[in-house]
Formats: sequence, structure tokens, C-alpha cells
Amino acid sequence: MTGERDRPDEDASAGPETSQPGADETADTADAGVPRAAVVVTDVPEAGVGHPVLRRLYAYWEGKRGERLMPARSDLDPLEIPSLLRHLILLDVTHDPLRFRVRLYGTEVADLRGRDLTGRYLYEGAATSIGETTRPWNLATVKTRRPHYVTGPYEDISDGRIGTFYRLGLPLSEAGERVDMLMIGLVREWEAD
Repeated sequence: MTGERDRPDEDASAGPETSQPGADETADTADAGVPRAAVVVTDVPEAGVGHPVLRRLYAYWEGKRGERLMPARSDLDPLEIPSLLRHLILLDVTHDPLRFRVRLYGTEVADLRGRDLTGRYLYEGAATSIGETTRPWNLATVKTRRPHYVTGPYEDISDGRIGTFYRLGLPLSEAGERVDMLMIGLVREWEAD
């Protein structure tokens, strides 16, 4: 079993229920891994998503979207996508000020991270390079109201292993105009030794 430093993801701090905004009780102070030379694609078609798990997630989102700009959270039914749930992160998006709160942190993501960030606010503690990397992706999805797909090499700084990460961000909106939730699919694969 690897240590917590081996499992990076968005940095997070406890929400207002347990600490003052900006307090950093749980955010990593050192980065465990480094996404390098990521390729970011916005307004991506399903065929452009390079991992089969995320292609299924995109197809599900697209089916729920229909003719609308984006589907609502209430359109989603976890019973329809049980094999995808472990790869999902759901972020509540609040505005004025813009904040991201983890609503769901899939088991695969939590296993990679070494903890479950459900209920925590992202980007409100000590900055990490992984947080500085992922925040613009989330902001772009909120601003454009379009999917984003990111892939690239990933290096675990604890042992130098190289792998690939695949990340698909999908906007959701109850009212149909302003993004109020992000559905993110995350998959990491390590190269064979």
C-alpha cells in the first residue's frame, strides 16, 4: 500500500461546517504526482475521448442532455451507470463567490487519493500544483458550459512511476443556463513494469 503522497487529486479543505473558509486542515502541502504536458480538449465529441470508461460517461451525459445545452443533476440516475460510479467526482458549483464542493467522490478516486473528500471545498487551502492544474479546467467548464477532456502523462514523485491520466469534465445545470454542478470522470493507468 502506498502512502497518501502517492495519490494526488484536487487539493481540498474542510467546508464551513468544520472550519473557516480558507483554513487548511486537510489539503496536501506536498504534491504526490505531477500531470505533465497535458492535452486539453474543450467542446470534445464522444469519439475524441480516449478512454472507454470516459466514453461511456460522455455517451450517458449526451443522452441525458438531449437538445439542451447540458443536462440537470436530476436527470442522472446512479442505477443506470453503476460501473462508472467509482470513477466519478460530483462537484457542487456555487457562485458569488465561485466555489467547488465535493458532493461525491467515487471509490476508485478515493482509493487513489487515500481519502474521501466528500463534503470538502476545493482550492481553499494551501495550494498544490495538482490543484493549480485542475482549477483552470473546472473554471473553463463552468465558463464555457461545455465538456472538457484532458489526458497526459502522469508521474508519481514517490517512486518515479509513469502513467497516464484521463479526465472528463461535464457541466450540469438545473435551470439550463448556469452550471451548478460538474460531473468529472477520472481514470489513471500505470505503465507496465
